[in-house]
Amino acid sequence: MHDGDIAMPEEKKKPLNCARCAAFCCKMAGYVEVTPHDIRRLAKYLGLGVREFEAKHIVKKTRAGKKRIKAGDEACQFLGEDRSCTVYPARPRDCRGYVCWDQDDSTVYDFARFTQLGVDELRKIEEKEEAEARRK
Repeated sequence: MHDGDIAMPEEKKKPLNCARCAAFCCKMAGYVEVTPHDIRRLAKYLGLGVREFEAKHIVKKTRAGKKRIKAGDEACQFLGEDRSCTVYPARPRDCRGYVCWDQDDSTVYDFARFTQLGVDELRKIEEKEEAEARRK
């Protein structure tokens, strides 16, 4: 942890309001792998054939044959300008099961939590951390 980081007890992170988030999970949470079922569902939702969907939307195919629609270092191609998922009803399994407060890596959660806290809450956290630092 670095100076200024907002710490949460590792036991249980408080769930966040996804609607108030800047969609960090879609911008920085890594790659999104799609199963054959995901591909069929997405293709149907977009009115495309499976081959057409794959040609247009698969950004990487791994040596093991896994297909991805999001590279690890890029925003998801289906993230709308309003930070909502443009294919939400047909989103892949990886997205359906992802919540930032239930991940081993808390980077996305930490960013999202920070943006959802009010200024008063941030000041209280900062004061508490400064007091703890003085005690050390």
